[in-house]
Amino acid sequence: MNRRGLDRALPALIFVAAVVACGTTLDASNYASDCDADTQCDIVRVGDICSCGCDLAAINDRDYDKYVNDLERIGGCRNSCVSDDPDATFTCGAGVVPKCNSGVCAIVAAPSDGGAE
Repeated sequence: MNRRGLDRALPALIFVAAVVACGTTLDASNYASDCDADTQCDIVRVGDICSCGCDLAAINDRDYDKYVNDLERIGGCRNSCVSDDPDATFTCGAGVVPKCNSGVCAIVAAPSDGGAE
């Protein structure tokens, strides 16, 4: 492709890239993850929100509203893995908690209940 053809194609390529970037994927790197205390960290679902995957990340609470806004922008597909059947379970995130680990929000195993029944 010559320079003139590239100049004509560039706006279309930029448009395509923008559409792809506005897809159904949320990237943890778009949200702050620094912290000083466990209470500053939240667990969120990332990756392709419209898939039934369970990719999780821990982000700083100050970016949680930004995350929710991005999630709402994606739309209803994010609920496609949750069943209306009360006996069905989607346990993404079960057994883990957010923790501030050396100044960075992380996901760790939830503390056991000590065997109490």
